[in-house]
Amino acid sequence: MVYPSKIMRASELERYMGLSRGVITRLVHFPGQKFAWKNGKARNSPVLVDTESFEKWRLQQIKISQGGTV
Repeated sequence: MVYPSKIMRASELERYMGLSRGVITRLVHFPGQKFAWKNGKARNSPVLVDTESFEKWRLQQIKISQGGTV
């Protein structure tokens, strides 16, 4: 999948991929993920997502769910 930019806000990713906020929240809090982070310490700072790392992770998860090996 090709994303509009290398770094996107979680809200932009929601709109772009058509995912719900709950799905994005679960992805951001997924144990061991390294593609999303908050930019700053403020409670309301946006969650940023590295789309290249996210896509690699997403494809890996699809492969695992289909019974393949990593």
